[in-house]
Amino acid sequence: MPSSWLLLIYTVPADPSRLRATVWREIKKSGAVYLRDGVCTLPETPETTAALRAIAARVEELGGHATLVTGARLDAARAEEVATQSRKARTAEYEEIGREVEGFLEHVRRETEHREFTFAELEELEEDLGKLKRWVDQVRARDHFGGDAASRVDELLRRCDEELGAFMEEASHHDAAP
Repeated sequence: MPSSWLLLIYTVPADPSRLRATVWREIKKSGAVYLRDGVCTLPETPETTAALRAIAARVEELGGHATLVTGARLDAARAEEVATQSRKARTAEYEEIGREVEGFLEHVRRETEHREFTFAELEELEEDLGKLKRWVDQVRARDHFGGDAASRVDELLRRCDEELGAFMEEASHHDAAP
């Protein structure tokens, strides 16, 4: 468990509500966990410090007030609660990615069965896999406490690479056929 934590304490004007939504999205994107309204926390690392400093600056830009506390200490029970909450959120994200990856694999299988070996289809599949990998990278960047779900997604992505490679191989043989 981290020994040092960051606390971001902020207020954003109530109107327009999109300002609060903007800050909330940035906080969720960082992986921070709310301790209460307007107070969130992350383990203190150079990356998380930079992320919360950027959010604090954004809060100020939006006409709010922000204080970033470094070197904060959480008692063991509260630290474990924060870690559990974070792991649960990342697990849900990894599971959603897993469902999307399964859909991608099914799409590759369907195209292979139908022998739809077009360049456009290949480009679309490569683009879709690239999006999935970027999504995994985004979730991994906010996965501050680790968990088992990430390894399942890694295995699924390996399968995607293998199946897309097989599809490409099939497509190249199909194109080479007289």
